[in-house]
Amino acid sequence: MELSMSLNYLRYHRDKTPRAFSEAARIFADAGFRYADYTPDFVSDGWEDNARRSREILDSCGITVEQTHAPFNRYRSYPEDMFFEYYRRLFEAAKIIGARYVVVHADEYRTCDRYDPAEILDYTYDYLAPFVEFSEKNGLVVAVENLFEDHCRWKEIDGKSRFTSRVEELTGIIERFNTPGVMCCWDFGHAKCACGDAMTDALKKAGKYVVCTHVHDNYYDKDLHLLPFLGSCDWEANMRCLREAGYRGKLSFEFAYGCLPDELLPVWLKTVYYTGEYLVKLFEND
Repeated sequence: MELSMSLNYLRYHRDKTPRAFSEAARIFADAGFRYADYTPDFVSDGWEDNARRSREILDSCGITVEQTHAPFNRYRSYPEDMFFEYYRRLFEAAKIIGARYVVVHADEYRTCDRYDPAEILDYTYDYLAPFVEFSEKNGLVVAVENLFEDHCRWKEIDGKSRFTSRVEELTGIIERFNTPGVMCCWDFGHAKCACGDAMTDALKKAGKYVVCTHVHDNYYDKDLHLLPFLGSCDWEANMRCLREAGYRGKLSFEFAYGCLPDELLPVWLKTVYYTGEYLVKLFEND
């Protein structure tokens, strides 16, 4: 099993100034990573050229993009009138950079009076359908990510606000498409937030669909994106469950918060890599 990590995590220095992409890729490769979770530019006017330049830099560093992440607008980060266009661009850019999986959040529905899983399933199917068609024609796989209830104040109804926070909803949309072109990205941290100590039970239900991962830890039901073993996830049980599901993909670290000083990055990234190697040993029952 190979290791991967989110390359976007290295895009800024601690003082918030951008880091050159070539420098980020070099640091990434020097730590031992050969596979990346990388989301290219899809907002600027030159997004296609930027994707091509990124591909050239990644190729020169011996880095292959294993997965990328489609934008999501749950927190109104993008103008509503541009979001669908940004979504389309991301899939085009994913093809350019050579990604294998495009991870998506299946919770772009809008409702104000009730949480109706069947209605949301229909909406989500129609929303994703053109992107699934594009992916299947271009060698990509849409990987639906398991989510968790974040109690978004403008979407929550009767304590429910997020489609695919329940494993039955996750498998439901995958089975609705019923194609190898739609599978699952299993996010361990999200599973812990959604299911607590029952997270491996949820993984067992979704396991046959899992083709890629987001690996991170947390505690107190907070989505903290910590290094494994710094939170309360049972990594021995999770790796055993992943193995029993017949998983054949990568372990891909997804970190989202904090920014280390440049001087600490090489040591920290090596620690991340060594932690990944230990998880691989658990997976292999070594």
